[in-house]
Amino acid sequence: MEAIATTYLEADAASVTFDDIPSTYEHLQVRISARDVSNDFFESVYLQLGDTGHSPVDTGANYSRQYMYAYTSSIYSAAQTSSNDIWLGKIAAAKSDSAIYGPLIIDILDYANTNKNTTALGSNFNGYGDYVRLTVGLWDDTSVVNAVLIKGNGNVVRGTEMTLYGIKSS
Repeated sequence: MEAIATTYLEADAASVTFDDIPSTYEHLQVRISARDVSNDFFESVYLQLGDTGHSPVDTGANYSRQYMYAYTSSIYSAAQTSSNDIWLGKIAAAKSDSAIYGPLIIDILDYANTNKNTTALGSNFNGYGDYVRLTVGLWDDTSVVNAVLIKGNGNVVRGTEMTLYGIKSS
């Protein structure tokens, strides 16, 4: 695993984009520690992917996902197709303790393989330990991924950190 790029926000931002990603790895992973400005305890995080044919990412209805999550003592699951992004999970927001930044890990599998659509896995939990979510998303495109955009429902706040890693097979 090799770090490709890290973004640390010095000011609130609508999204973070990693682009010009080399196709020399087998998989990608993004590790995130983030907060959202939205007036809630937790807020959603979304993923969009791109290739040279998009500028920089695909914003069309070319994504789908299946997810399950547990919150306190309840368990939920659902699916979504023909979406403009992959809803991966939730991070801490304005009503949460100001010291809490929500962790999220995104795996983007076989991102340079042009024989199949790109799959993304997201897993996260909130800083209180009462929420966990697992999401599998699909980008309905066989292009090589060279751009990754991550956004919150509102802006992600100063102090948010995201690192993109490349994973090579042994």
